[in-house]
Amino acid sequence: MGTDKFASPGALRLTLAFAVFLHHTTSFNLGMAAVLIFFVLSGYWVAAMWKNTYSNTTSAYFTYLVSRVWRIAPVFALCSAIAWALLLWRGEAPDAFGGLMRQLFSNIMILGYGSLPFQANIPGWSLDVELQFYLIAPAIIFLISRNIHLLLICLLISAGAPWLGGSVTVAPFLLFFGIGVAAASHGLKPDRAFAYRALYTTLATLFLCALIFAKDMMLGEKQELLAFSDKMNLVIAVMMTPWALYTTQQASASTDRMLGELSYIFYLLHWSVIGALKTGEGSYTDRLLLCSEALVIIFVASYLIWRLFDRPINRLRAAWVSGRLLAQPAAPPLSAGAHVAPATA
Repeated sequence: MGTDKFASPGALRLTLAFAVFLHHTTSFNLGMAAVLIFFVLSGYWVAAMWKNTYSNTTSAYFTYLVSRVWRIAPVFALCSAIAWALLLWRGEAPDAFGGLMRQLFSNIMILGYGSLPFQANIPGWSLDVELQFYLIAPAIIFLISRNIHLLLICLLISAGAPWLGGSVTVAPFLLFFGIGVAAASHGLKPDRAFAYRALYTTLATLFLCALIFAKDMMLGEKQELLAFSDKMNLVIAVMMTPWALYTTQQASASTDRMLGELSYIFYLLHWSVIGALKTGEGSYTDRLLLCSEALVIIFVASYLIWRLFDRPINRLRAAWVSGRLLAQPAAPPLSAGAHVAPATA
């Protein structure tokens, strides 16, 4: 792996989670672009983990699926419980919410969350999509790893999503997962120069859009168009993808891995906190102070959840997967005069 410290994979994921926070607290509507980039990274890492780990375990698909659900469901369930507790505390829980058993299942096991009549934690819809991808990922990895042109099938499915269930299914987002799978399966690694050009172009585009945003706001024009459009979110996600894939090539130290794991908790926790603090009410100064307070609370709570809840559970999961690894065949004996390479950590 590389050593470009600026291209930190964990910091990128936390930045994407922060972009979703801005999406829900300002008019900078870039949350969908961040989610799409998350899906690209997910496709990449799932394909890499399947090849390097899960395919070498007992009952590979079973081990893989249990491991992935184990990795995301506990924190999801905890954040769902927090969201419901805060709704009840504020007296804002609905009388009708689509059936108790259905709510319990989807708030714990994630599947079907995006199609619930009432969602206590709105960002949870993307985890439903993520889990749907997990169910079919080994088949997609198998197909794309043998012929990258089958990525076109992902494109066709995403284009036909309105007829395949819309945004409550994985269909609209399959292309982005597929791009990540293709990158991992075929070693598509953007070089440093190309990655930085993509990053700078994306930042320049965002800066230009922000200038237009500020001008319209000061002149009181096109108020309904202040937020970034769905098409602009799609463009930003595509422009940023080479940089996102470049970060996957970088070595990740313990602090960086912590930031990456915190990003998931931050993403799921922020909706409940900004709702409890009512960050959308009051003057601009009041909202700025409330958003700053919310950020502090979210970061502190995310760290505590990671350290006391998520990390111990993840260690158990990793140990379980390690225990299911198949024994590797013994290496053939060295011939006379052969030299043994020094061991690496």
